[in-house]
Formats: sequence, structure tokens, C-alpha cells
Amino acid sequence: MSNSYEIKYNITDFEKGLGELIQRLEHREPLMRELAAAMHDAVEENFASQGRPAWAGWSPRYAQQRQGGKILQKSGRLATSINEYSDNDTATVGTNVAYARIHQEGGTINIPARSQQAYYRQHKDGSIGNRFVKKSRSNFAQWNTIGEYKIKMPARPFLHLTEPDVDGWKRRRKPICNVSLMHSAECVCISR
Repeated sequence: MSNSYEIKYNITDFEKGLGELIQRLEHREPLMRELAAAMHDAVEENFASQGRPAWAGWSPRYAQQRQGGKILQKSGRLATSINEYSDNDTATVGTNVAYARIHQEGGTINIPARSQQAYYRQHKDGSIGNRFVKKSRSNFAQWNTIGEYKIKMPARPFLHLTEPDVDGWKRRRKPICNVSLMHSAECVCISR
């Protein structure tokens, strides 16, 4: 009398799990949409925190002129222009504001020399007021020439993802690809 064993695997759950995994990997639109939203949130956090790590501050002269406020948010146009895009293969966050690049990367702005007319109000006694007025309200004009100069802009990378941003996203997304297929295979041993 010989003992023989027959091992049968019920792999229907395994096949179902594998099919779900393949479906998730082929149709990534929801994943990419969620990633684009997470990147958008990170960029908004950069504006709220004035950089992560902190952006370079203003020059003392500009800080006095601004009298408070947040860096890169004089009008709020740059912060509100941030948009997101996603499809099956791509998740993108960006802006279409022309001056965004100089703020993101830093650099030097060359201002050429120029001449312009300034308009003042001349009083009855012949003295000239010390404030500019509109051309229509002036009775005295003077040409002024301003030499060329450069403005050095420090980089303030607002389109920046920190390591905690990326690590947090990886942790949240791990369950999508971490489907345990081995638990869905059922092993049945039959003794004869």
C-alpha cells in the first residue's frame, strides 16, 4: 500500500488579484490625478511657508518698501496661477506666468538705460512741487535719464517637492502595487 498525495491549487482568487493589479497598472489616470493634486498641495504649502526650506529674504530696501507681506505674493497672481495636469502617463504642476522662471531659478535682470519725462505741478510762486502728477494735471515737465542697472534675483523655488512630500506620497501609494498575490492562492492537500 503506497501513500500518494495530490496537491491542487485553486488559483481563481490569484488570477482575480493579478487581473486587478494589471488593470491598475494599465489605467493609471486616477493615480496620476492624485499625484498631480498632491504636488499642487505641496506647491501651495511652499507659498504658505514662504519656501521649504525658507526662501532668501528681501533686500532691506525692498523690505522697507513692502512693509510686510509674504515673499512672492505681492498680488497673489503667481500663487493662484499654479495649475495641474494629468493623464495616463504624466502628472504635472506648473504656471504660465511670464516672470515665474526668474523667481524659480534666480538670475540677473538687465535693465537698459532710458529717458522719460516726469510731470510736476508748478506753483504760482514758481516753485515746483516734489510729487509726480498726471500729464493732464501738470504745468511743468522735465526729462530724466536713468542709467542701465541690474537686479539680481535669488532663486526661490516654489515648484519644489521636499523629501517628506515624496516619501509621504510613496507611503500612501504603496498599497496599490503591494497586492499580495500569494494570499489569494488556496492550497488544498488531499491525502489518498
